[in-house]
Amino acid sequence: MSQRPPKPDDLIVDPLTPAPVDGVVVIKDPPEAAMTLTADAAEISAIRMLDAADRARKQR
Repeated sequence: MSQRPPKPDDLIVDPLTPAPVDGVVVIKDPPEAAMTLTADAAEISAIRMLDAADRARKQR
């Protein structure tokens, strides 16, 4: 039986909240360094990023 590696202390469990601002996508809530997200948080963040990118294009 194999053991799972421990979860990092900086594991992000909530999805990011990107927003379209003046034709670009802004994400205010991630840390400045690399991020470690759960699979669910990454999936929802990706969907939100695509939506924000579409709305940012429409602002141009």
